[in-house]
Amino acid sequence: MKQHQLLIVTWLSDITSSVSQILKNNNYVFDSVSTPIEAINAIGKHAYKIVVLDSLLPGVNGYQLVKRLKSEPHGEYTKFVVLMNNIPRDRYDDVNRRWNIYALLKKPLKSDELLQVIKNAEAYDLPSEKLEMHSSESVEATLSELAGNLWTGKTTCYGKNGTVKEIYWDSGNPVFAMSSDENDRLDKWLLKTEQLTEDVLMSAYEIMDQRGKRLEDALLMLGAISEDNLETAISDSMTAIILDLFSWDGMEYTKEEKETGMKMLTSIKDSFPIILFEGIKRNTDIKGIKNKLESEGEIVGFIPDNIFNVEDFKFPHAYNRIVNLINGRRTIYELIAKSGLSQDDAYRFIYTLFLLKLIRLSAPDKEEKSAVISMPTIQRDTNKKTRFTGTLNDISIVELIQMLELNRKSGALQINDSKEIGWILFDKGKIVDAYYGDLTRLNAVYRILFLTEGEFEIKFKDIIGESRIDADVQTLLMEGLRLVDEIKRIGPMLGNLEKGFIVNKSHKFNTEEEKDELMRIFNGRNDALTSAFMLNPDPQIGFDIMTTLLKNNVIEEGK
Repeated sequence: MKQHQLLIVTWLSDITSSVSQILKNNNYVFDSVSTPIEAINAIGKHAYKIVVLDSLLPGVNGYQLVKRLKSEPHGEYTKFVVLMNNIPRDRYDDVNRRWNIYALLKKPLKSDELLQVIKNAEAYDLPSEKLEMHSSESVEATLSELAGNLWTGKTTCYGKNGTVKEIYWDSGNPVFAMSSDENDRLDKWLLKTEQLTEDVLMSAYEIMDQRGKRLEDALLMLGAISEDNLETAISDSMTAIILDLFSWDGMEYTKEEKETGMKMLTSIKDSFPIILFEGIKRNTDIKGIKNKLESEGEIVGFIPDNIFNVEDFKFPHAYNRIVNLINGRRTIYELIAKSGLSQDDAYRFIYTLFLLKLIRLSAPDKEEKSAVISMPTIQRDTNKKTRFTGTLNDISIVELIQMLELNRKSGALQINDSKEIGWILFDKGKIVDAYYGDLTRLNAVYRILFLTEGEFEIKFKDIIGESRIDADVQTLLMEGLRLVDEIKRIGPMLGNLEKGFIVNKSHKFNTEEEKDELMRIFNGRNDALTSAFMLNPDPQIGFDIMTTLLKNNVIEEGK
């Protein structure tokens, strides 16, 4: 048999000697352990095809250990052969049914019986051995594809140095990981990160050997680590297993799809996009990232149906700023300039979104009118109309919103005016989110209510994602229409609300943050009304601020 396919679990020296001699005489390669905890650790690292174990073990009988080993991720596919003492042969079937054991062998052991059972079990292939082997030159692209497809199952990754790593996925996010590399073990991780000392770890090993406890339980018994810190350490150590893959120069891998059971394994806290960004940051050459992005184009826009995936990633606020700046018209270079991040980190983040197929890049002369923001999962009834189009000359924004609320519709209302693309997202008639240029949520809804010209399109679909707007539709409309009336009343005093402003290049700012924020608002593309909403949720206050900035020559009218 291949290495790490046969495991022997025996405690008594005469049984160990007898079994080992039979296997060696017949040229079998096998691993041997003597305690239950060693067996649990071994099957946690390797996909053993066969485990031969004695029914007499310290702290637990062999049948109980079989049940425990079967609960490990690898254990469900293992065939267990138990060496037992005094069970009558007519009870074999009852024992097999109760413990789901492949074969029972009575002691004293006969070599021909053991060899025949192992030969029969050896003919059985693990599911992973029946799966198609794939090759990948880009680990980051391969894992990103699994995440983008919201995949659920197990990926087994084979490195060129013989290392095997397994990742268990649930709906596109890793939930559990293990490795054949001894350096990836939890105890090694705790030592490496200086969360434990050698002395404490040796005490934990003693408890494991004496009481058959897992490492985690032994550490908790010693008071060496709190439960919360232990959970974090387990998550971090498994994340490190995945991050190491990004340093691999290609790999071979198999995929085993599973529909259930993955959530039970959940130990990793970070979502895949966060792990992907960190992997790119650690291991991907920034020059290569720039070349890959720039070969695709310059203008950055969202890909349809994926915007809520971006919202669910929960990146630090500094990175979310790039997301808010993406509107299908800005270039990579504009996003980087306005991001507030270092150039390299901004490139890495945009590359992360690109690998996950959340954004697309195009040439500057390519119109991005089709950058519709919607949900990742769309359920359509083929017998119902899924689209409704028209112009704001035919029906007003308020009438559209009221119609969608009255009929409890779900979907995305897209408005294309001459300057921007706006979206209002509905779930069963309730407004859950909105976007207009650089505006989001309530401010975007209020700004859209000012539109009187342009085309609209409603795409009916089921909305998946948390609501980012709490106000009910009628309250929202009443407040929005009040703002419209107020602005129309003071409009003549404000001048042309469609004109844009830019930051005066000669003005000296106190901080770079202040400069960057004003450049984001006053960029020549945002009109005065949009800029007012960006300055303050009450646009009247926003206009007062703009008036002060104009008087102090901080901003000026754009050309």
